[in-house]
Amino acid sequence: MGLFIGLLMTLAILGQASAQTCPRDATAELDMAVAQTLTAVQNGDAGTLLSVISDDGVAFNPEGEEVGYRALQTQFSNKSGRYCALFTCNGQRGALGAKFHRGTIDKQIDSRNGRATVFINANTNDELQLHYKLRNCRWELTGVAMVE
Repeated sequence: MGLFIGLLMTLAILGQASAQTCPRDATAELDMAVAQTLTAVQNGDAGTLLSVISDDGVAFNPEGEEVGYRALQTQFSNKSGRYCALFTCNGQRGALGAKFHRGTIDKQIDSRNGRATVFINANTNDELQLHYKLRNCRWELTGVAMVE
């Protein structure tokens, strides 16, 4: 009987640990993360963009090519690879980076699982999808997709 009660208490503690109780509203935090993401790309600020990206890295485009965080750091410091897709390289604006401009923003938030998809300029030729996950009360960018 004691083992059963111990098991129930452990499961209850684990259940509480998985549900995040954050001091600020998750939607307001997501809005700040989106603004920070857009501003970083618009201003060519790779360091700020890295601060929003998940430690696990980020998936690019619907086919989901994942690039690890450290690989992105290297590409950003060498101004190669995804840096050139997001920012300006050799005088040319990256195709993906050109989609990062303010426009109509729609959000789908899955509070239960701590996930969000942000649609910028949905249903247009300039649609951009940003995917975030909530970790330690902070929204992290986990995916970027151009919709054409």
